[in-house]
Amino acid sequence: MDWEQSYLEKNVPWDLGEPAPPLISLLEHYDRSLLASSTVLVPGCGYGHDAEAWRRFGLEVTGLDLSPTALKSARNLYGNSIRWMEGDFLDTSLAPKHSIDMIFEHTCFCAIDPEQRKNYVRSARHWLVPGGKFLGLFFTDPPPREDGGAGPPFGTDLQELRGLFEEVFTITRERSPDRSHPDRLGREVIIEMVRNP
Repeated sequence: MDWEQSYLEKNVPWDLGEPAPPLISLLEHYDRSLLASSTVLVPGCGYGHDAEAWRRFGLEVTGLDLSPTALKSARNLYGNSIRWMEGDFLDTSLAPKHSIDMIFEHTCFCAIDPEQRKNYVRSARHWLVPGGKFLGLFFTDPPPREDGGAGPPFGTDLQELRGLFEEVFTITRERSPDRSHPDRLGREVIIEMVRNP
């Protein structure tokens, strides 16, 4: 998929125009003291709505995306209080420069080829400090594409997620979101994890 072309053509059906409803709900109930002075990475941030929600929550945020057009729009929407970074989350050469306390996953995992998912987990481990948190809002059952294509988005299930992440992360909580976009109702799962040393 050519993500830059999609943003140039404004063909971005995944963009909700606001932070993900499950994220808003999580932040309304999250204990800020658990994340005091933390840094969060939002891979595949697109127009930056989720990154901005974390910034408003009081964290230092990096929004990462492959598309310079998406990042330019994000910067225009939300300014420079967020560090906007062009790059590929799967490129571990970016990671040694960072000590990220938390990763917020939403729509990046489902956008990559399923054969790259082990690389995704490896990259998450590289980006995070030992003991760092991974908060994933996973799209488990995306609706069929209008063009009949296989994806993206590519679905997943709890068994696959556990199998991929449990080698390097400890899963601390799994649940269904209490709030979702109507198109994603019953199609998402939230998993909280901690990076093993």
